[in-house]
Amino acid sequence: MPEIEVGERGTSQWFKYVMLPRVVLFVLAAWLGIWIGTWPFAPSGMARAGYAFNLALWTGIPGSIAYMLYLGWRDRKAGKEAPSQTVSVQDVDDAQREAWRHDFKGLFIGHSTGFLQARKPDNSGWPTPEGTPIELSPEDAAKNILVLGGIGSGKTTRSVNPLLSRVLQQNPGALIFDIKTDYRDTAEKIAAACGRSVKIVGDGGMTLNLFRGCTPEVAASYLKSCFMAEGQGHGDSAFWVDSAVEACRHALNLLNLLDPPNYSIAGCYEVVFYDSVRDKLLATGAEQIESMTDRQQRLFLQSQRFFVEVWNKHDEKLKRNIMGTINSVLSPFNHPDLVDAFSQASAQGEADLSELIRDGAVFVVNLPVTKYGKEGARFAYLLIKLRFFTMMRERKQHPEWDQQRHVAFICDEYQAIIDPVSDGDFWDKSRSTKTVGIVSMQGVASLTQALGGNRQAADAILQNFRQRIIYRTEDTETLRMIQSVLGQVDVTVTTGSASYSESYSNPTGLHGSASRSESTSETESTSMTRQELFGPADMRALTADECLFIGNIAERSVDEVLRVEPLYM
Repeated sequence: MPEIEVGERGTSQWFKYVMLPRVVLFVLAAWLGIWIGTWPFAPSGMARAGYAFNLALWTGIPGSIAYMLYLGWRDRKAGKEAPSQTVSVQDVDDAQREAWRHDFKGLFIGHSTGFLQARKPDNSGWPTPEGTPIELSPEDAAKNILVLGGIGSGKTTRSVNPLLSRVLQQNPGALIFDIKTDYRDTAEKIAAACGRSVKIVGDGGMTLNLFRGCTPEVAASYLKSCFMAEGQGHGDSAFWVDSAVEACRHALNLLNLLDPPNYSIAGCYEVVFYDSVRDKLLATGAEQIESMTDRQQRLFLQSQRFFVEVWNKHDEKLKRNIMGTINSVLSPFNHPDLVDAFSQASAQGEADLSELIRDGAVFVVNLPVTKYGKEGARFAYLLIKLRFFTMMRERKQHPEWDQQRHVAFICDEYQAIIDPVSDGDFWDKSRSTKTVGIVSMQGVASLTQALGGNRQAADAILQNFRQRIIYRTEDTETLRMIQSVLGQVDVTVTTGSASYSESYSNPTGLHGSASRSESTSETESTSMTRQELFGPADMRALTADECLFIGNIAERSVDEVLRVEPLYM
């Protein structure tokens, strides 16, 4: 008999497999009871069997209906205690799928095994008996999802792929980062299965001017995040980073005022490193200053004074150090392939990330390390992430955009592009922007290492991912995080002992009568001890199709071992 969920009551499958068998069972039980109970009074033989059957029909059917009504009342009562569940997006027909494409119902995570439910003596949190579907409402999904697990533990096939599929079966837009450069094909197949098309940004796809639409101040803050991700900006290096950001800001300001088509990373590089390009812009600005607005004049004069009175008067050693800092980030973007991807037009057109909100578009960012270089690809991903963060924060300033549509940000190996400034600032406010973060990494240790060993920054970022899915791992930092969140429970330990002794005196009876004695004693003691709710041994015991879920649904905590199914493409 297939498993029937509570939400399926009233369907033909529920009537066939639940209601009808119970009616038949009640009628047979009533017939047997009446046939035996009326033995002294009813006619014998077949007549008594028919008599019992007639009475059974009138008692068994109402009895079964009353029992089903009781079950419905019990489930409704239980439903008041548990958060409402969203509709699962698994195994649905075309009509339902078409309806979902115009809305966002939420995300299905997996089914409870009841493992932790049995260990909680006070049944704290949301009850999760075995088989309970764990589903996130749109509001819960926007609390952000973090997937952790060792290499080959199933993070991608059992969480990232299914979650992407459930996102694309509904109406959110999706920005997918192919950090490992092996996910593009999978993403395209999942999108095709969901009736969605994919737009490729990067290699062989659309270009994306990372600074278009951004003020020079915002664009310079992007570059500062790149410097921070490079491990600079702390201690003695803070001066060089601040000086580099200031020089880039003024270079971008000149481009924005005087040469908008070259307002890009490559253009910024040329203004900073080539005196002839910079001098030409300054001369052009001096010629056009009379035709500028008052604000434009002040902006130009500010940058002009910086390059003439500050930059040109730096001694050569100081200038080389500042330019060396700038070069560590901007140099990869002067590579022809990266210029084509992020500073020039392409035959595929230029990507407009606002389509994520306006039209529910699906973008896959594909930047192969073998083509763009490790640092170039890394900084490009980081800058696109920052551009996305800015757009989502500013969505309410564009009333013409869809203000109700959720947008999913999906990234595997997220630690490769994380930085303590932007991630700490965005994810704690992302819920109000209707962003659904779905990111994965190997463990807490890899996150801390990516942040330069800054455990405080790692903890601050982890706090903003309130839905955590953890697969089998040996990472001690991840295990420590699990213990700190789940804590310990009281366990009753009962020990007992028994003893028996037997003795004889004068067994031969030569000096009086013989005697025999025996004694038996039993002791039992009970004590309370503390043990981890979910420890390292439990983690090691997880199968490939199981994960630990530490989450929050509505206003209650949900901690349980879940059974999940892989999605291969």
